[in-house]
This record gives sequence, structure tokens and C-alpha cells, in this order.
Amino acid sequence: MGLVKNAPRCDALDSWRGICACMVALFHFDVFSHLTFLPFVRHAYLFVDFFFVLSGFVIAANYRSRLAEGFGIGRFMILRLGRIYPLHALTLLLFIPIDAAKDGIGPNLLQAIVTNVFLLQGLGVNPQNWLNFVSWSISTEFAAYVIFGIVVTRLGTSMWPWLLPIIAGPVVIATMSPHGMDTTYDYGLVRCLYGFALGVVCFDVRERFPLLKQRLSPAAETLLEAASFVLAVGYVSVAASSLPLSIGSPLIFALVVLVFAREGGSVSAMLTAPFMLFVGTLTYSIYMMHPLVRSLVRAAFLLVQRVLHTDLFIPYALNPGNEPAPIIYLHGSFWLGDLLQVAMLLLTILLSVATYRFVERPGRDWARRLARRDKVGALASTVPATEIQKQVEA
Repeated sequence: MGLVKNAPRCDALDSWRGICACMVALFHFDVFSHLTFLPFVRHAYLFVDFFFVLSGFVIAANYRSRLAEGFGIGRFMILRLGRIYPLHALTLLLFIPIDAAKDGIGPNLLQAIVTNVFLLQGLGVNPQNWLNFVSWSISTEFAAYVIFGIVVTRLGTSMWPWLLPIIAGPVVIATMSPHGMDTTYDYGLVRCLYGFALGVVCFDVRERFPLLKQRLSPAAETLLEAASFVLAVGYVSVAASSLPLSIGSPLIFALVVLVFAREGGSVSAMLTAPFMLFVGTLTYSIYMMHPLVRSLVRAAFLLVQRVLHTDLFIPYALNPGNEPAPIIYLHGSFWLGDLLQVAMLLLTILLSVATYRFVERPGRDWARRLARRDKVGALASTVPATEIQKQVEA
């Protein structure tokens, strides 16, 4: 079940993904703090689009040729389900009692459960995000996997089909999405396919033009990486103030993917340090578990507020145009807010170590064994027994 031979190593990009997951977590923690009001954090919802672009790049690198050559869409989907579904199922089970306690047991909760079980919650069938509110992106990404498998097995490795979502996606978001690029449960699939297709095209372009993989001098590589890093940080800091800029963010992330896939500079060297790789490994768990940490911390503060008869929340609209919502307010101390957010992030990482060890990795390994048995069964009817083991290990 190895990777294709020309698939690029993406250690630096994995670390990038871990950083993005942490930024999304800080964005969602909703605490009055210096961190919260940093433009880079306040607009960090855009980093979800980095996930989509990188996903398209990595999936194309590892599966496009194999699917076109008969790998089997069924095996591909087993592997992808094994990657995303076990942790999704766990967070779904954990959020059911939370939502039931908050909003009661009714038709909305039933609809939320059904759509989450079948990974439909990000495909425009729900009127809002329920349960684990970030799982809309898991729903859309799984749909992107299905579309990828069908397109490649039917149309081959051509990049032309992927230009359609790249062209149509921004138009649909600009003209139809009520929340612009911050679309989730409604036009989330459009947003996902836009970024995912960009990632596929990035891989295709990288393969077609060897110059994009040719190493420059270490100093030039470092300068290129530093420039793209500063561009991404600066762009995210200002992009949310403009609909066209926010819609263009996946293009900036595509550039970042192409630059850091080279892994030739000092910035990549820092990103491939052991701790950064560790955080990158936990990306999916950090992303899926931080809403649980948010809910538990907010519940604890509500309890303390009730017991001590003190106000620990104030209504505030963190984003222009949004309705005011209660955010944690530690008596006006921004420094205490910073400490709380950092503590919440560390707690999220700690929980993510456990979920990666006991949920993510076992689920992935189970899916690999299942896909391997499926391959052995398919080979048994057409290939001599002496050749089966060789092909399974390919």
C-alpha cells in the first residue's frame, strides 16, 4: 500500500497544516484577549482553505496515477473513510449529549445526527452547523474524494476537469454565499472543491514542469520560503476585509504548497523539526477536538459564573456583520484571556495525542488491512498465487 514513486514528501506541509489547525482553534475559542484581536487570528477561518488545497495536492500525488491504472475506487474510499470517519464518529457521539443539554431533544437533533452519520452535514441539507460544528468540512472533503475517484477512473489524469470548480467556485461564492468565503453548511462543498481542485492542479503543474522541483541555492530557497510565508500571513491578516481578497486566499495557499513542497530552505528545516512534525501529525485531531474543548471550557465558566454570581461572558460581535454572541470576558484582562486561550490550545493538543493514538491510527490501520484484503481477493481470481504477495506489497 505504498505511495506512488513520484509522490513528493510533504513533511514541511504537514507542519504547515498543524499550524493552521492551531490557528483555526484559536479563532474559535472566543475569548477576550490580545490573541483574539490579532488580525491573523481573527481571520483564521481562511486556513480551512489551506486544508482543502493541500488535500487535493496530496490526494493527487498519492492516488491519481494508481486510480487511473485500476487501483479501484472502492479501495480508495475505504482508505479515506478509515482516515476521517473514526474520529468523526467519536466527536459525533460526544456532541450529542452536549447539544441535547443545550437545545433539547427534537427534530433538529435527529436531523443533525442522521446527516452527520452519513457525512451530509456540509452539503447544503442543514440550515446551520449542529453538533461538532467544524465537521462540515469533513463532509465536503469526503464528497471531494468521491468526485476525485469518479473523475480520475472515468476521465484519467487530465487536469482539465479540475478547472471547472476553480473557475465556477469563486463566482458561486461571490454571488450566492450569504457569508462570502466563510461559507460552511450551505456552500461548503463549492468552497471545498475550489480549493481541492487547485491542489490537484498544483500537483499536475509541478509534474509537468520539472523547473518547479529543481533546487535553487539554499539562500534562494530560504528567501522564497520566507517571502511566501510572509505573504500568507499578511494576506490572511487583511483578506477577510474584502470579499475578492478572501475568495483569492486559496490561490495564495496554492503558492505556499508549491513552494514548501520543495523543502529546500531554512524555513522548511524549521518546520521539519521534531516538535513541528509532532503537531503536524496531530492536525486532524486538533481540528476535530478543539470544538469539544471550547464547549467544555465554556460550560465550566458558565457554572463558575452561576456559583460566584459574577459575569464571565459579555455579548460581542467579533466579526463585522455578525450578531453579538457571548464570549469569555475575564474582567477585562486581556492577559488572562491570552493565558486561557493558550491553556485551551494545550489541552486540545493533549487530547489530540490520545485521540490520534487510540482512534485515528487504529482506524487508519484497520482500513489499510481491509483494503489489502480487498486487493488480495481481487487478485486471487486473476493472478497466480505466487504473484499475489508481490502485488499486495507494491
